[in-house]
Amino acid sequence: MDLTDIDAWDVEPLEQLAGGLEGVLVAHRVRDMRRRLDVLRREAASDELQIREDGSVSAVAPIVEGHPLHVHAELLSAAARELIGEALLVSADLHHALSVRSQVGTDLRDKAFRVNEEWRGFSPARRREIVQRAPDLIANLDGIPTSMRSPVNLRRVQAERARLQDDSVRISQELHREYFGGRLSNTGAGLWYAQRKLEDLNSLDELLHEQPDRKLILMDMRSGERGFGAIAIGDPDTADHIAVTVPGLNTNVKDSLRGMVGEATRLRDEAQRQLHSAGREETVAAIAWIGYDAPQVIGPGKFDLGRASFDVSRSAKAGIAADALGSFFHGLRAAAAKPDVHITALGHSYGSLATSLALQRGASASVDDVVFYGSPGVRAKVEADLGIADRHVYVMKAEGDSIAGFGRFGGDPTRTEFQRLSTAEGITPDGVKHERAFGHAEYARTGDNGELRMTGYNLAVVVAGLPELAVLA
Repeated sequence: MDLTDIDAWDVEPLEQLAGGLEGVLVAHRVRDMRRRLDVLRREAASDELQIREDGSVSAVAPIVEGHPLHVHAELLSAAARELIGEALLVSADLHHALSVRSQVGTDLRDKAFRVNEEWRGFSPARRREIVQRAPDLIANLDGIPTSMRSPVNLRRVQAERARLQDDSVRISQELHREYFGGRLSNTGAGLWYAQRKLEDLNSLDELLHEQPDRKLILMDMRSGERGFGAIAIGDPDTADHIAVTVPGLNTNVKDSLRGMVGEATRLRDEAQRQLHSAGREETVAAIAWIGYDAPQVIGPGKFDLGRASFDVSRSAKAGIAADALGSFFHGLRAAAAKPDVHITALGHSYGSLATSLALQRGASASVDDVVFYGSPGVRAKVEADLGIADRHVYVMKAEGDSIAGFGRFGGDPTRTEFQRLSTAEGITPDGVKHERAFGHAEYARTGDNGELRMTGYNLAVVVAGLPELAVLA
């Protein structure tokens, strides 16, 4: 083992080691060792020294013993040889991780459950070490319990804000150096997106500080054009019922997550009220999930409205969302304290297509019930297409909802064998009057009487596992 072995480690394929938590940690250690080796080489070059493959250090001209340069060379050599010794251990872990990956394959469910199994197997001291030394690795890693992800994500906010502020300053400086103020390049767009992510992050921070019991399960300001975030109302780790809402066109963290969190809160309250009325003392967690780049009408360019129309008419963004969403569902089930936790997927608008594709790609193994509402199509006609049990897929289409009538992706799902829930005004089995939903945006909102609309009530009883109380169309 020498320094060329560390050079030979290909960092990019290590991203594929997420077959388990140990694989993720090995990838982190490899990247860290490569970084430290680069630092040592830069320090050596600054004094016209060279670090050899075996860790020894040479100079262009002979150095007298005791000279400061000689001392520096010895320190560099000691650090390089220590790195080689550490590399021996990392190499063994790397080979083990690769062998485990070959057994696990690429199944998202296997990955989430393996991550959770390995996390539970770590000692408290080992967990604390990971949190202190590699918080970014577990903050958004599906399979890690929410009780750990949320506080780690909260602690990352300040560092992410500083990074985004630095990015904005750096890009602004680049813009000033460019001819015509960057009009002939994409630098201006880069600045626009960096500023929007900073706004997304600030919005997340505000939402969490307003209600400290909210849980930040996802905080990712690197992967997409905009920031990603998911907030839970209630505790997904211990809940009997979990709901995940996936939004569609023009939703983003800054402009949409506050409203989604409010809807999740009311949904959870109604679901728990219905459970209590049914004599079931069970708990509910509701999650507002923006974990993908939904098609956006507003952007940095002149043609963003046209791009949004193009994006929303195609399944590409939904397909990208599907894998992230599927992994998220598997992670929730893997981390749940109750093996029979009841999970419901709620897909609105373009988010219904993302939800459907996630189910078709294997997320159905972790999801029990599904509600599609305001949907332009889900590319499925029967429950078997989604891998969901019969009579466990529901659809809603409100009067005046032109998006739901679009049928771009396989036709109107309300004209299939899926159970159609009412969107009309009416009295529910508990004697409460619920107003109708109209148009594309009212499904999860309250009516003028302060009660959820009929659509919101129907969402709540499905989430609570009380489908017999749903009002059918």
